[in-house]
Amino acid sequence: MPDSLLYITFSNSDAVYIPGSMVEGIAHLVLHEPMKARALKIILEGLAYTSWDVTRTRSVTTTRSENYTEHYSGKAIYANDELLAWTAPPGEKEVLAPGTYQFPFAFKLAHHLPPSFEGIYGYIRYMVKMEIDRPWRFNKRDKKVFTVVPIFDLNLLSHVALPVKETKTKNLGIILFRHGKVTVECETAKGGFVPGEMVLVSVRVINDSSKDIVKAEIRLTEVSNYVARWVGCKIPPSSFIETASGDERRTQRRKLATGEQEASIAQKSKGVIQLYLQVPSTVPSFNNCPIVKVEYVIEVKLTSTGSINSNIEAEIPIVIGTVPVRGAYEDRAPSTSASAPFEKEEAMPPPYLKGGLSPPNYVESVKGVEGTVMDRANMEPFVPRYPFYPNLPRADDSDDLPKKEFQL
Repeated sequence: MPDSLLYITFSNSDAVYIPGSMVEGIAHLVLHEPMKARALKIILEGLAYTSWDVTRTRSVTTTRSENYTEHYSGKAIYANDELLAWTAPPGEKEVLAPGTYQFPFAFKLAHHLPPSFEGIYGYIRYMVKMEIDRPWRFNKRDKKVFTVVPIFDLNLLSHVALPVKETKTKNLGIILFRHGKVTVECETAKGGFVPGEMVLVSVRVINDSSKDIVKAEIRLTEVSNYVARWVGCKIPPSSFIETASGDERRTQRRKLATGEQEASIAQKSKGVIQLYLQVPSTVPSFNNCPIVKVEYVIEVKLTSTGSINSNIEAEIPIVIGTVPVRGAYEDRAPSTSASAPFEKEEAMPPPYLKGGLSPPNYVESVKGVEGTVMDRANMEPFVPRYPFYPNLPRADDSDDLPKKEFQL
């Protein structure tokens, strides 16, 4: 049996918080025998971190070269608050007697925080730590990670309520063996969605090729961008660094949801394909961190009966928020209690109940435990939780669906 047990619990059972709110809980300590200790500290930590290695080649002599590795990293600090929960009284022994101890804590989160996020080249992570300062021994430590999700009311971005359209034309086949052109126009009824919502993509096809279109696929892809620097340094919180000399960059594309169906658009004909996809639990779009940014695209792929260069692909950029665009089921006026997207958050109750909209559930990220890949050795398995609406109406149940005849 270990001589001590340290663990942290939050008063919010979901351990999900919005910027500006209070993070409250208890740091627990169970001792089976006396422990020498100077103090017990509870720490709130929040940071964005990126890291990767780059292998390069350099000339050693005129006839020989060698590979070498450069390490790049970046860090932005969002919280670093400390609470002294216990200290040995003056003049008394620096000893904690056997027993069970509970140390309450309360930290106020800053406004304008980016959301919790886990990626392959970096993360944004918030946690509470407890540490026992012990003389002449290694300190005892424990930590508990929690989720921060800003309110992102899509109704405060007028353009995401409008249809989004992308047109692509491709000549199928290869040189000397061309099959002809295929033109696709992909359109969504709007450009903003929330997890749990069904996305409908109308794909209008003009098939001027000599091949039939036989399959249609749809994918929701997360596009995460990362910034790091060779020397590794702390970067002040700001919006995403789009360009800067000396920065190293990485981009990761992750498929979050997919779907496919048979298609039947014969050669030298036109047709319309309706593709559906449900947005899974995932981080809202954000760009208010200098070293991590997340965007989303809907990808559509059509496959023909040709054997070489026989596919045509198009992608539509979308925005994912935490409060849905108000459709036929509620008033479109934006709520004053919601935050402005990307940059502004307020510690106010989210506007979920306005117009009869039920509040969301908080569901673990679709990426699961496997999505947490960096610096996870000394922490409990962690999966961020994001708002998820399981009962929103389908796009074709709404008056927002584009209702127009086939045209390109």
